[in-house]
Amino acid sequence: MHTRHRTVLLACALGALLAAVAVCADAAAPARAATSALPPHGIWASVTGSAATSERWVAVAQGPGGALYAGGSVVSGTASSTSDLLVAKFSGNDKAADHLLWSDTWDNPAAHLADQVTAIAVDRSGALIAVGTTRSTSDGREWVVAKWSSAGAKLWQQTFAASAGKDWSAEATDVVCNAAGAIYVCGTAQTGTHGGHAVSSLVVRKLRGSDGHLLWMHAYAGPANSANVGARLALDGSSNVFCTGRGTSARGDNDIVTVRLAAGSGRQAWVRRIGAVHRNDQGVDLAVRSGKLWVAGFEQGSAGNQVVALARYTLSGHRLWLRTWLELPKTIEHPHALAVDAHGNAVVVGAGNNVPVTRQHAFVLHYNAAGRLTWWRRAYGSASGRAVWNDVVADSAGRIWTAGSSVTGSTQLLIAARYSAAGVQSWTSVWTGPDGRGATGNALCFAGSGIFVGGTVSTPLAGIDALGVKLSK
Repeated sequence: MHTRHRTVLLACALGALLAAVAVCADAAAPARAATSALPPHGIWASVTGSAATSERWVAVAQGPGGALYAGGSVVSGTASSTSDLLVAKFSGNDKAADHLLWSDTWDNPAAHLADQVTAIAVDRSGALIAVGTTRSTSDGREWVVAKWSSAGAKLWQQTFAASAGKDWSAEATDVVCNAAGAIYVCGTAQTGTHGGHAVSSLVVRKLRGSDGHLLWMHAYAGPANSANVGARLALDGSSNVFCTGRGTSARGDNDIVTVRLAAGSGRQAWVRRIGAVHRNDQGVDLAVRSGKLWVAGFEQGSAGNQVVALARYTLSGHRLWLRTWLELPKTIEHPHALAVDAHGNAVVVGAGNNVPVTRQHAFVLHYNAAGRLTWWRRAYGSASGRAVWNDVVADSAGRIWTAGSSVTGSTQLLIAARYSAAGVQSWTSVWTGPDGRGATGNALCFAGSGIFVGGTVSTPLAGIDALGVKLSK
């Protein structure tokens, strides 16, 4: 599939001259950002799409040599049921005339229905692995795992159905690679129905990097007739696997569930649960650092609220502490991403809203290694709008970068910010895209001397294109 592409460049020295509207902690709603070819602190922006389709990036990653990668979907027309996988590689050279090195799509030839990327990873050779979902006419929603070479040649793809011949649901949600090139994927697979509800397992698969051959699979089924979901996974230095998500408890409600699996065999070493009685709780992200494991998620409270939950474990499964956070008694907090720095400080970002919902705020929570909340910050999209931080990264010095979206009036804005280790907001970037019609920030990664944000941009033709933008640190 051919898509139009444009790259916008700006010298770093001009970044300070761009108009900006700050997204400040505890501040009033920002006005609409000024139209500009680049956002404040922008180095370059890359827009990929066509008039007949809608594209978006939902995952980004940095690879060898500073190259940048993105994964998402391309929708033909207005029906999301006809989407394809979309992947791309960008140059890490800030002065390149065109940063897009290659892009490619994949459409399941068996059905030509809904194919979507949920996560990507890059191995040591610069090969890109994308995972997500595809839909088959006979087997329902399936896992899809596909690999492209560093030069953009598609090497292989594998699909995994929940059950052959049954219209059941399966979804791959995260992927990581180890130093040897092995690929680990987590997600969910339906295994049956009970009482009108789906029965499912949290599933982890290990694939051989060269051809996608399945080396082992582990399915955590929980109590009988329960629903279990895998959300995110991480590896330790020995490639032992840690996966978090949610699982039905023996009480019939949902807990935050985290499992550890052995690297070589996939054997389950332990499973840990966090959950209140008769509540629906879920793990959303996790990180392994310096021999410890952090798990972030949410717990529903008895007063109709929802709190952020953050736990720290030893790798053997001993929980060192559990902390929860709620801004106000009746707010509903939605954590989206977790980052841990070299000192064991954990940062959780997401969005929360009050009840009844009148506005949504983006939040940043900072905990030290002992589990003490050292600071937190919030940002509002508008008095009646919304703002959300979708992703976060932290460097070895404890500096933090976040990316997300806010709404002012009817316009979406891409927002990004940098915080010091002490919580001082060093800069913000608010942008409505090169045409001033709206933009979003869905994912974030380091990018050499800067950070790379993947998302969407609204076009003059009332469409949506995939947006990649590099900001200075």
